[in-house]
Amino acid sequence: MKKKLVIFRFGSNMPTQKEYAIIQTISGRSQKGVGCGTPFGVISIIKTDFTPDEIVDLYKKVADEHGDSLPVIVWDPAGDTGVHLCHLMFPAFAQANADFDHLYGDEPCTLNLDELLELISDRGGVESLTTEELTRLHELSRNKF
Repeated sequence: MKKKLVIFRFGSNMPTQKEYAIIQTISGRSQKGVGCGTPFGVISIIKTDFTPDEIVDLYKKVADEHGDSLPVIVWDPAGDTGVHLCHLMFPAFAQANADFDHLYGDEPCTLNLDELLELISDRGGVESLTTEELTRLHELSRNKF
């Protein structure tokens, strides 16, 4: 299931051709993403099936192949990771995040209770559910009890 991830790439505030190629790969060419330049680099927000580690590995591979550097942090806003944003970066991120949610907002989860319980079992716990799946579980549990 695709989820929203935020990519902070440090350096130039203009995306590189290599970066466009990475974004196309990890978004599945879905065009569901937004980005903006900041004083410290580029922020991209996408929906993807890739994990943060897989995305970081792609950036490292491209950097190694081309002999340049694409320092990057990948953040899952629904996960346990926290990020402190510099006051100069925050307005740009806030706007990009709002644009992403407006354009590609998460669709509500329509799984039934049995399907959600199976996901919990397969993924190893309730903490593995996405925000939408967890909301659906709470809705269904209120209706069942």
